[in-house]
Formats: sequence, C-alpha cells, structure tokens
Amino acid sequence: MESHPRRPRKRSVFSLIVFSVFVHILILKAALDIYFSSPIDHGMTPIQSTLDPPAKRVVFIVADGLRAEKIFGKGQAVKAPYLTKIRKTRASWGIAHTRVPTESRPGHVALLAGIYEDPAAIFQGWSGNPVNFDSVINQSSNAWCWGSPNIVHMFNRDNSSHIHSFSYDANIQDFGKNNTVALDLWVFEQVKAFIEEQEKCDDCTDFAEPGNIFFLHLLGIDTAGHGYKPDSEEYMNNIKVVDSYIPKIEQLFERAFPDKSTAYIFTADHGMTDWGSHGAGSADETEIPIIAWGKGIKADEMQKDIKQIDVAPLLSGLIGLNFPINSLGVLPYEYMDTSFDNLSKMMIANLRQFLEIFNVKKRRRMTNAMRFIPYHGITDRVVQKKMAHLQDLLEGGVHDILRYECEELIQYLIQGADYYHNYYQLPILIAMTIGIVAWIVYIATYNVPVRSDQTSAHFVKFIQLFLFVPTYLNALFVLQVQDLPFMYYLYFLFPIFMIQVLVTRYAYILEAAKHIKTFGVRDTITSIVLYVAGLRLLVQGFHDREAFCIVMYFMAGAVLFSNSLKTNTTKHQKVTWIISCVALSVFPFMPVMKTTFNVFAYVTGFALWWLAIQKLVIKQIAHPYYELERIEIVKLQHTLLKITPLYTFSVETKLVAPDSYLKYFAWIWAFYPIFIIPCSSTHVIVRLTSIFVGFIPFYLMVTTNYEVLFIIVYVMVLYTWLLIESKCYGHQTVYRTKFDEEIVPDKTPTSDDFRRAFFFIVLIFMGFFGTGNVASLNSFDPMWVRCFLTVFSPFKMTGLILLRIMVPFIFTSCVFRAINIFRKGSTLSMFCIVLVFSDLMLLELMYCITNIGSWLEIGMSLSHFIIMEMFVLMLLMLYGLAYFLTTMLYTIPLNHFLYHI
Repeated sequence: MESHPRRPRKRSVFSLIVFSVFVHILILKAALDIYFSSPIDHGMTPIQSTLDPPAKRVVFIVADGLRAEKIFGKGQAVKAPYLTKIRKTRASWGIAHTRVPTESRPGHVALLAGIYEDPAAIFQGWSGNPVNFDSVINQSSNAWCWGSPNIVHMFNRDNSSHIHSFSYDANIQDFGKNNTVALDLWVFEQVKAFIEEQEKCDDCTDFAEPGNIFFLHLLGIDTAGHGYKPDSEEYMNNIKVVDSYIPKIEQLFERAFPDKSTAYIFTADHGMTDWGSHGAGSADETEIPIIAWGKGIKADEMQKDIKQIDVAPLLSGLIGLNFPINSLGVLPYEYMDTSFDNLSKMMIANLRQFLEIFNVKKRRRMTNAMRFIPYHGITDRVVQKKMAHLQDLLEGGVHDILRYECEELIQYLIQGADYYHNYYQLPILIAMTIGIVAWIVYIATYNVPVRSDQTSAHFVKFIQLFLFVPTYLNALFVLQVQDLPFMYYLYFLFPIFMIQVLVTRYAYILEAAKHIKTFGVRDTITSIVLYVAGLRLLVQGFHDREAFCIVMYFMAGAVLFSNSLKTNTTKHQKVTWIISCVALSVFPFMPVMKTTFNVFAYVTGFALWWLAIQKLVIKQIAHPYYELERIEIVKLQHTLLKITPLYTFSVETKLVAPDSYLKYFAWIWAFYPIFIIPCSSTHVIVRLTSIFVGFIPFYLMVTTNYEVLFIIVYVMVLYTWLLIESKCYGHQTVYRTKFDEEIVPDKTPTSDDFRRAFFFIVLIFMGFFGTGNVASLNSFDPMWVRCFLTVFSPFKMTGLILLRIMVPFIFTSCVFRAINIFRKGSTLSMFCIVLVFSDLMLLELMYCITNIGSWLEIGMSLSHFIIMEMFVLMLLMLYGLAYFLTTMLYTIPLNHFLYHI
C-alpha cells in the first residue's frame, strides 16, 4: 500500500522559524567575531609613558558631533575665530580619523582608551560598555569629568574615588529646542564654579597634583546637528558659542595654575552626515578636528593628521601616565614639545606597551594551539636584538633613526598582534560558509513532499553512529584542548550539525532533484541564472541605488514574458502594472535622506491618499456581502488620516512647542488606527485597505518629504500585484476572498512561486531604499520622530524609527500572504524560497566585509552586512506579524465601542 507524502506539521513550522532566528543570530555574531572581535585582553604589565612629563595636567575638550570640515574647511573657520587663531599661532593640529561605528561611546573609547571598540557592543545601547577597559581616565592621578550622563559615567564603572563625574539630567538633551547651546553652557558654568571653589580651598591637594585630567564633554553641537543638520545656522552658532567659551576656560585654568604647565586638547568623537546622523564610515563622519596647545605641545602651522586612537597615548605622554594596556594608538611625537631624549624614551615606552600586547596574545595561542603557526615577521630573538639596538641609538643620541625604527617595529607588532588575535578567523569563516550552504540546501528542500517508505531509518542510524558521533567527539576534543571561547564551539559544530541534518533528510534532496528533472534541466538552469543575476543586482544596489531601477524594469516586463501573467491578465492590467513599476523605479534616483519639510511633496502625497481611499477603495469595498460595522472601521481610519496633516504642519511650523501635551496625544492619534485594524472585515480587500489606511497616519507624522509620494505609489504597485496574481488562479471575484479561509495546501512549488518570492524580496528592498535610505548604519534621522518626542531617548526613538522603516515591509508581507491565499499553496514553501534568496545575498555580503582599507570601505562593508542580516531577521518576524494583522478579528461589541468613541 502506497503511503502519502509527508509534510511539516504546524509545530515543525514554528520550530523552523525559531531555528532560523538562531542561525541568523549565529551568523551575525560569527561575522563580527571574524572581522571585528573585541581587542580587550588581560595580563599585560602597565608601561609608564615617561618619568619626565612635559606637562602637569591636561584639559581635554570633546565637541560631540563636530565635523573637521566645519572648523578647517574653506569659509568655515570664521565660525571659530579663537580656535583658528590658536592653530595658526601656538598649536599642533590636524584631522583625526575615526573608525566605525561612529557613535559617541566608541568614539570616546578610542580617544581615552586607544582601542577600537567591538562593533557588537553598540547593540548594548548608549548607557554603558559590555566589558571593562583601561583608559587614561583611570590611569590619571585624578580626573574630573563634566557632560552627558551617557558619556562621563562610562569611564568609572568601578566607582574609583579619584574619578569625579558630573552630569546634567538626560531630559534636557532635547533636540527639538532651538537653544542647544544650553547643554554646553551647563558644562562651562559647572567648570567655572568648580575652579572658583578649588581656588578658595586651602587643603584641596588632589586638585594640585600632577597627572590630573579635566574632561569636558560638549553635546550641544551633536544635538544641533541631529535637530537642524550640520549646514544649519543652529549648528554653526553652537560652534561659535563653544569657540567663544574656550578662551574663558583657558583663562580659568591659567589663573588656577600659574605654573604654565597645563596642556589643552580640543577634538570630537565623530562627525555627522549632511542629513544629521552618524554611525557609518563616510568622510563627514570619520574626519574630526584635533587642536592641541599649551605646555608640552609644539607650535606648528603644518597640518598633521593622526588616528583617533593616537590621542590616548598623546594624553598619557603629556602628563606621564601609564599607557592604557590595550591601547593600539601610536604616540604622535610630532605634536609634542619636549627634549629629543625624553621623546625617544616615550617612543620606546610606547613600543614596550605594544610588545606586551603582542606577547600576551602570542602566549595564549602558543599555549593552547594543537599546531602553533608563529607569525613570520617577529621572533623573540629578533625583538631582543631590536630593543638592544634601540637602546644603543638612545645612548648615542641618534633620535631621528630611533623614532623611525620604533614606528616600524610598532607596525610589525600591530600586524603580529592582529595575526594572533584573528588566529582562527579563516577556519571560522570556512566553517560558517559550509554551515550556511548546508542551511540553504536544508530550507530549499524543507517542504518537499516525500513518501514515508523512501527513508531508510537503519541507514540513517548507521551513518549517525559511525560517522557523526566520532566527528562530534573529535571536534569537541580539539576545541577543549585549545581552550577556545564558548561561541567557537557553536561556530565549528554548526556545519557538522547541518551536514548531519542533510544526511538524515537525503530523501528530500533526492525528491527535489526529481522535481528539477520534471521542470526541465534547461529551464531550471535558465531560471537559476536569471534569479542569481537579479539577486546580484539587489546586492549591487547597496553600492548603487540605481541598480534597483533595473530590477524594477525587469519586474515591469514580467507581465509580457511570464506565461501565467501574460495569459491571464488583460491589456489594461498589463499597462497598469508596467506604469506602476516604472513610477516606483524613479524613487531610487531621488536625493538621499532629504529630511527637510517639503510642503509640495507632502500635500501632493496626502491628496493622492485622500482620493485613492475616498474614490476608489471606499467605493469598491461597499459591497452588500460585507458587514457594515466592519466597513465603518475603514471609514473611521480614513477620517483620522484626513486630519493628521494638521498636527504635522503644526509641529513643522513650531505652532506646537517641543514640550506640548499634544505630543502625548500624538501617540494615541498615530496608533489608534493601527489598534483597530482587527475590527475590520477579514475579506482580503477590506482588511488590506484597513491595514494601509491604519498605518498611514503614523507614517504621515514621521515623514515630511517625498516619502509620502513614495508610499502611495508603493501601495499602488502592491494593489496591482495582488490583482494580476489573483487572475492567475481565476479569482474574478477577488473581493469575496477572506484571509481566515481554511486552506489545505496540496500543491508543490512551481516556477511562479519563485517569481512571486523574488518580487517579494525586490519590493522589500524598494521599501527601504526607495525612501531615501542608504545602505549604511546611519540611515536614520532623529527628527523623523519630532511629532512624538524630542528629548533624547534612544530606545523610544529606535522603536519609532524601526516602525517607520517597517511600514512598507508590513504592507508587502500582508499582500504577499493574500497572494498565497489565492494560490492555495503552502505559505511555508514560499517562506522557504524567500529565505533561500535572502541567505544567498547574505553569504555574498559576509565575504565583502573588510576590516582593512579606508574608513569608508570598512564602515560601508559592515553596514551592508548588518542591514541584510536585519532584513532576514525582519522577514522572520513579519511572517507572524502579517498573519496577525490579516487574520485577527475583534468581536462586534468591541467594534461598536471603538466606532462610537
């Protein structure tokens, strides 16, 4: 008796989603460990920079969010006349190059600890660091820090008594107010009050000690940049105010310390894009100013560029502190004014500090590795001979050659330390690649129906016992002997597990091969080539947004070349589809990140929404077989949509103050239409209309430019896609179909299913890149959420920004589910096809990540991978969200209650 095909049960579908989330989080963590693992290590002996420091104290001023171009650029220096005068007469200055992620916390860690923080740490938020690290703050004799609570407190996790931190309330970090300089004035006034109090104190010995650091964190410029953009008058005025107070701060310290032994350093933690954000690797974000003057600083008009991490050893050398033990900064001796002999000793001390890092990392690998492969450039004998040679140069007074050879050896040590730090980089990359490829094969064959008698249980048990059990044991033994971190166990066991899964499911793979033979090998190869080319264009879109236009043109032509679409759609429907796709293809050519309020685009987009809902949709859903009460929900949502621009205009024209109570009302206004979506009918057209109209009030509050036009064109494409796909299955009465209909999927995947999955991926990408976003971690603007809040609140802001970005994704997912209902196919099969496409792109982008090269290359490569990874994880979440939005139905009593509010 022939058995029936087996298909995954609902419980196995849930297991697949959970396993998918685990796999993609593992891939993300592996990529960060491969390319950007944390440099923090332990066991190094602290090395003092010098016994004869040229200065006794340092005043360290960090202007958060200040671009170098705004201080040094042509025509901009007038905004900072005092700093300009200093750098031209009595300072060393240049551009300090930062590294991604260009956020406040990593920037300050680089400045004060001399390390590039683990990029994964940025996901911990702005409030603290995941690990302790050494810095010049805790190495100082005493440190006083003033500024934002998110910054000044993160350098004293151990509550050391010699570190004194003072911060304002986080609620005054309001980027919606014009007076952003208030944040900086608070710092200046606090410093002034502190100095005056210390001058009156007779027994304040800590204040007078050598080796002290005074750290001023100025957040006003960053706040002005987020709120008003770097080219705004507010941003420029904030720079001017900071510049005007620097001489006052200098006078205070010179009066308090008449010994003329105070050094001053002015710099920034990161820059800012033209649209008021930061996080990635563009020049505007990674080029920051550094101006140093005072005791121990050489006066030199020549521009001397350094790395941001070089600031930490500069601070240490100026006042004779220990170099932070993990610092990768090289002492910028061109900035220092001290004797040649002292400067050479500092360079040797800096070299010894690098040698400590190198030796600790080398010993760790040499002790645990089963087969140790040393770095070819450096041996212990070579280092000993080199150090002796440097000592001879020091005693002989050959300082220029000594400094040159110190720098050369430091570069070798950096390369060697990097080699040992990334000792397992290539094995992890190979292991994860094998695992990802096996995962792609697994999901590609997950829902293939097979006969139960095709699988040999005895054969599978034999393979598992005699092949995989020894493989697991050997892998665990090797991992244990080498004392590798826990995550390495997952990285190396993941491919073994995935191969084991494929072996146990070999019947599914064979059945999939039979389906390929049924479709035709030639047609299958042709389809594979076309889809790979399409996916390649999508990946290229990360670099050139115009590539999405080419993909949209191919989508537009699908109604002319796809057999099912060409046969089942009318000429009018074909023309509508082509026009819609071509119209949508225009938006990737639009200016990137236009965040100013465009009255014409906003009003035009709003008017199109009004007409579309009023004249087309409301009229079409007024069928007698729809429940009147549930139709009224859509009309109620439409009413709220109509009046939404009144509030948006009030915020943009400043009629609503940043602290107005209307901000709280806006939350209800925006989310109430979303909340009542489940009150509408589950008929496909009605529920989709309710979803579209329900989210638009929120969308109108968080978009002020051509995105309002984009979303109406985007929805037009989705409606047309829904219509033409429904015709492929004879749904002439598409308005009668319901989301909650029971469907028994009994069809295997067809070529049309791959086309629909590809369309879905393309529209998801267009939903992100078509709204002016760029393939970067800085694709956001805090001013999007000014209708809801203006006080800096990272978690609320992130949530609102993510929802704003996800609105097109939600629309696409709901339409995709409706199409699958018309198809009466397995939603799981479609879901697996989408994952295959997504993970193929993810695999390519993982190999494109780089941690060498220009700052822009490093930043953009990481941004591309993380954005693609987030897309995949978001698709998993949207799978459930679309089901909830389209299927959930509130009871009639609740519906009446909501309607009559």
